[in-house]
Amino acid sequence: MMAGRVWWRIVPVVAVLLGPPSIATAQAASLTRSFGEPTTPSSLGMQDAIVGGGMATSAMFVNPAGVALGQVFHAEGWWSYAVGLSRHVAGAAATDSTTPVAGGLGFTYTYTGVEGEKNNNYEARTAIAMQFADMIALGVNLKYIRADYSEELDPVPAGLNDFSLDAGAIFTYDRFFVGVVGTNLTNLDHPLAPLAISAGGGLTLGPARLEFDATFDWSSYDEVAAMGQKYSLGGEVLLADAWVLRAGYRYENVPDVHGISAGVGYVSSSLAIDFGLQQDLSGSRDDTRLGLSFRYFVQ
Repeated sequence: MMAGRVWWRIVPVVAVLLGPPSIATAQAASLTRSFGEPTTPSSLGMQDAIVGGGMATSAMFVNPAGVALGQVFHAEGWWSYAVGLSRHVAGAAATDSTTPVAGGLGFTYTYTGVEGEKNNNYEARTAIAMQFADMIALGVNLKYIRADYSEELDPVPAGLNDFSLDAGAIFTYDRFFVGVVGTNLTNLDHPLAPLAISAGGGLTLGPARLEFDATFDWSSYDEVAAMGQKYSLGGEVLLADAWVLRAGYRYENVPDVHGISAGVGYVSSSLAIDFGLQQDLSGSRDDTRLGLSFRYFVQ
């Protein structure tokens, strides 16, 4: 799917969509929708359009099938911040695909400080994935999710303390790739763990990759009687075997928001540094999200 070992090391994977906590108004739900996602900064720079073309630590956070790709052992730590929500996300993950059965561990902690929605969210996950005939990869994520809301809220929203499951597949042929993933398939009926299906596809052209993804969310917007839909287009290019430039565009039907993203990364044989930025352009939400990560290549 990719050209060269260095390229495999920089390709991100993910698009797990963690929606907003349960709140009283549709306006508040619109504000939180896109910025609860614990995606890595490299994914952030591509508007999280990585369901079909990602791998390693980023794959832990949406399509676990990508954990099986690349024959690499990666570790990553990152931090991201959503300005309008005063939301901090700290995460760490490690994946190993150098064995026939690939696996990974990941953890994120999220604190949201905006008035009316103060909460702490913890999520731990483990992934198992396998690749078959160098064309098909299958993977599953077992997740533990906990959310605690501030006692200052009135009323205090229902918390969450439960397990869930993601399952995904990736098919590759020559320079083309397609992926699909189901998120929170146990249907916990909570906006912090929405039942969703994402599908995406794209192609690689030398040192560049382009992907289009679509996500359908059945549970984040019950209060506005609408199914959440998100469409993302993202791409990245490797320059001089060291620098990665990323960009993306997205549209969400609830709350009717258009957004753009950009990212830059530096990659060597043993480590990488990534920065990503997302900005809403129009609609009923106007927020900025940024993130910084460090990746270490064990193998």
